Amino acid sequence: MKVSTISRPRINFTDNHEWIDLNGSVGFVGVSAHRLKGIKNIVNIVWHNPKGIIAKGAVIAEIHTADEIILIQAPLGCKYLGRNQKLSGNLNLVLESPQDNGWIFFVTPLKFHSQAPLLSPESYQKLIRSTVAN
Repeated sequence: MKVSTISRPRINFTDNHEWIDLNGSVGFVGVSAHRLKGIKNIVNIVWHNPKGIIAKGAVIAEIHTADEIILIQAPLGCKYLGRNQKLSGNLNLVLESPQDNGWIFFVTPLKFHSQAPLLSPESYQKLIRSTVAN
């Protein structure tokens, strides 16, 4: 499988390896390429049926692989808007384009002015390097 290295332009990360691309009043949420490294196939995505206002850290979905379950959490306080419909026919789009077309769901952030809990791409790379070194 060919994996795209393209990342969305406004991407920021959590220390749990979720990412969000805030585009105006909408944020697209996915899982980092680093977290998905080594996974060959996604068996299923299980949804936790989010409704209304979602707290930062709330589990929205689970990615099921043959070997593990990856929890997908809200990267910030938000209102859930929906799933990526492109995943309906191709769950492995998450693996093929992890930081672009393979986003999982989209939201409206509750606070637009503050991205304090999020990491810039540079800060996320430092986090990855420090966890790999330990």
